Amino acid sequence: MIKKIIIPLAGISALALLMAFQAGAFATDKINPGIKKAFEITAQETITIEKVSIPEYHHSIGTVRSRDEIDVIPRIIARILEVKVRSGDNVKRGDIIAVLDAKDLQAAVSQGQEQYRAVSAAIYAADEQIKSAEAVLELAKKEHVRAKTLFEQNAIAKRTFDEAGTALKQAEAAKQQAIQQKRAAQAQAAAAGQSIKQAEVGYEYATVLSPIDGIVAERLADPGDLGNPSSVILRIFDPKTMLLEVPIRESLVKDVIVGTEVIYNVSALDKEYEGKVIEVVPYVDPSTRTFLAKISIDNPYELMPGMYGTVKIPLKSTKNVILIPETALIKTGQLESVTEVKDKTQYRRQVKTVKNSDGMLEVVSGLTHGQTIIKSASE
Repeated sequence: MIKKIIIPLAGISALALLMAFQAGAFATDKINPGIKKAFEITAQETITIEKVSIPEYHHSIGTVRSRDEIDVIPRIIARILEVKVRSGDNVKRGDIIAVLDAKDLQAAVSQGQEQYRAVSAAIYAADEQIKSAEAVLELAKKEHVRAKTLFEQNAIAKRTFDEAGTALKQAEAAKQQAIQQKRAAQAQAAAAGQSIKQAEVGYEYATVLSPIDGIVAERLADPGDLGNPSSVILRIFDPKTMLLEVPIRESLVKDVIVGTEVIYNVSALDKEYEGKVIEVVPYVDPSTRTFLAKISIDNPYELMPGMYGTVKIPLKSTKNVILIPETALIKTGQLESVTEVKDKTQYRRQVKTVKNSDGMLEVVSGLTHGQTIIKSASE
């Protein structure tokens, strides 16, 4: 029975000690509430509380991205023979980063070249045929003229004259046929040349080159995989063009100004960076009712795409607040207070503050315009 009583008492005691600590019961600088006579304090040691106008800020979370982030996609369908890079590797524009199987393409080039040689020979033969047909036609024309003259002189029979006319027509038809054969061969040659060109281009595409200077972000394929124009095999980004993309609610679209300097924190590196709003995208996402602000990164090589940063963007609008120096704040446990001076008497005033800027605190509650406080708690 005694043990059952002791255990709850111990828990209550621990809770009481915790509450006393939070209230500053064990702090060495505790000051009892109330008032006390001030030492002689000069005007230089105090500040008079005034409301000041400061820019309002929008706090948001952005994602680090590269303006130049490229998905490398094969231009042909072929088996991947080799991927020469891995994630994190540095590459230069024009570096060979992958090789595809080009046997079929090489065979297509060879076949096209053979076909081209064959039709080239056909074109040559057609040219010879045309020359021969032209010679026969020229002779047939002369024979027809001679036969016509003789027929008009009644020197030959009409049948002989008609035969000369038939021979002329046949010679003309033979020439036209030779010309058509040449044109057909030329069309075949053009088709063969186009096939060769396509096969050669495809053969060149079998060697995949880096499109930019950058870093390999992801390797998404391995030797043996089938490469095709719908599959990404590598993702490369340029670290020199890194930026922070920040979604901002549409009601602030007129308040975010290009050129505004901002500070943001990347929690993964526990480091602050300075940047500038370099672009405001003139489009609102209908699903989130936000638009994008793009912020420059002053040291891009430390960051990676996909990291997130918390950013505080100053807006065009302002607000009136009370600011005090950090030196004026007295912390007692988790309580915050300042020392007010009124009629040569010091009063402890409990306040609530938030950090505003270097060395300054914004007073959320506890002080009003016109009060006088000691600017350094140690004085």
